[in-house]
Amino acid sequence: MTVARVASAILVSAVLVSATLAQVPGAAKAWPVGVTSTATVEPITNPVVALPGASSAMLLHYRSTSIAGTPVALTGSLLLPKTAVPHDGWPLAVWNHMTVGGADKCAPSRARRGMSAYADMTSGDLTVAALLRAGFAVVRPDYEGIGSAGPHPYLIGRSLATSVIDAATAARAIDPRIGQNVVVAGHSEGAVAALFAAAEPEKRWGDMQLRAVAAYTPPTRMADLVSVIGDVPVASRPVTGDLVALAALLVSGATQVDTDFARLIRNGGLSPRAQALMPQVETKCFRDLAETDSFGGLAPREVLGPKGDRAKARLATIVDANDVAHLNFPSYLPVRIDAGIIDAVIPLPFAVELADTYRRRGVPVTYAQHLAGHSTVPRAPATAGDVVGWLARRAGVGR
Repeated sequence: MTVARVASAILVSAVLVSATLAQVPGAAKAWPVGVTSTATVEPITNPVVALPGASSAMLLHYRSTSIAGTPVALTGSLLLPKTAVPHDGWPLAVWNHMTVGGADKCAPSRARRGMSAYADMTSGDLTVAALLRAGFAVVRPDYEGIGSAGPHPYLIGRSLATSVIDAATAARAIDPRIGQNVVVAGHSEGAVAALFAAAEPEKRWGDMQLRAVAAYTPPTRMADLVSVIGDVPVASRPVTGDLVALAALLVSGATQVDTDFARLIRNGGLSPRAQALMPQVETKCFRDLAETDSFGGLAPREVLGPKGDRAKARLATIVDANDVAHLNFPSYLPVRIDAGIIDAVIPLPFAVELADTYRRRGVPVTYAQHLAGHSTVPRAPATAGDVVGWLARRAGVGR
């Protein structure tokens, strides 16, 4: 790109951001983000998404690459802080949401009060608000297949990492006031997204400098969950409802990366009742999938078909291959894990084991545990404040 084109691009970006800050209505403006992707933004006025601590909130549409290797358009939100711009630009935080489901309507950038997924969509709001107060710009990807075309590859690390890094790249292209220092954080599925993104090669981050990663209740050893499918004979909300809904999401995600498994699922891997419900994964949010008129109405034993044992074994292999316990990080990258003492999804010993595994590999790990469940760890103001303070110090905020 010539100097003249670079200067022109910067001018276009400045005009775009200025218009967004003023919340001028109209069509979204396009902005080049490298050779193969583009990003557009438009103002967000929905107060559920446009948090009060933001000076500006934008709906972000950005180009990425699907798990199949094809171009895909993804969505998210970009929030700018009210603090003055430092000489090296605002640091950028990528916040990654917890499990919401695989339907487009479940995208946190579309969150509305009264939705069944509202609490899940907004579980990180205290952390995001604290990040904004600390002077971070915050981008929040919806992930592949949520809010955009195609299925969601649930808990598939490569897909999540791509959504995260491409969202960060797009945010910096949209607003040149965002600097090179980046931190990533997330809750539950978002913790998986944050950790997988942080484990990507440095060159994948371009000129961005990844400073730290924070993971609330990161799912690990999910293959153990797969192993109990078929063992429980009765349906009992909410325990088995959540279990079977999670299993449905795992099955759907695994079919995106393994064609043999997808074929097995269509041909006897699932029971006829479970197979008939699978299209709901792309139309309902997680809490709705767990209800009795959906997967929550099935006992775990009723999920598998005549080839269920083969399907279960193959699913466990795919899930294990995407376990965060297998990740490696640069020895200089600080990792923080916040676990729930009464977490029924990721039992406390699993979280402790994960932290110990990383430490044995030379990763500098900060570990904290809280008297909270899986969904509620980030909802305590003190916890959110502590995590953001930890991130800010490692990003050099305030120096």
